[in-house]
Amino acid sequence: MSKKKETTEMNERMEGECEDAKERQTVTRNYYSSRPKTFDTMLGGYTQVHDADIQESNQLLQSLFKQYNGKLGSSYCLELGCGIGRVTKNLLSRYFDHIDINDLLEEYCEQTRTLFENDDNRIDRSFVCSIGELELDHFPKYDLIWAQWVLGYLDGDDLVCLLRKLKPTLKKNGLIVIKDNCVGNGQEPEFDPDDQYYVRSGEQFYDIAHRAGFTVVKDQCSKLKKVVRELLPIRIFVLALK
Repeated sequence: MSKKKETTEMNERMEGECEDAKERQTVTRNYYSSRPKTFDTMLGGYTQVHDADIQESNQLLQSLFKQYNGKLGSSYCLELGCGIGRVTKNLLSRYFDHIDINDLLEEYCEQTRTLFENDDNRIDRSFVCSIGELELDHFPKYDLIWAQWVLGYLDGDDLVCLLRKLKPTLKKNGLIVIKDNCVGNGQEPEFDPDDQYYVRSGEQFYDIAHRAGFTVVKDQCSKLKKVVRELLPIRIFVLALK
């Protein structure tokens, strides 16, 4: 195959993948835009897990601050897929002075900001875009990046690209926390056509983290399935720079 033909085919493949990503993004946007801005929507109808989820995540952050013994800062946090601010308000604002938020929907970011209308400095920047389109300043700003039920909107290669993009934004001892549904090891990712979400195995998360230049420093099974049996298994991964 000639180099010119090979380059043309590669460009066509990349254009096709880009169009697929845009189509998935449109489906996701329409899915959430057509639903009420409530905890029920954010939690897929399982609002009863909210308190247990926040409590579990609170215990995780407490353990991380204790484990890092002053080396994990509390100045800046970035939340990917903030939704209507459920985690922002009830968890992250307890630990971090300033929070940057991201969501595909502008109305979600606006609603999150209203939760802090009496604390104007708490929410710093809003990034209204898909996580795949996120453009951040390339300097170490964040002590922690929180990604809960959001990374499945990217396929494996795009998720590797996102994590690589996040690397220069983390401080020296900065961490990324991933809390997400998981299928069993050895299983292929499941795909939900309604909101265009991939559910991966723990093995696949490890592979993606390794390819992106991260080490998994903590891996634990969530106990939320004990609250609602219908939930998929949930894992929590904490990533650190290699």
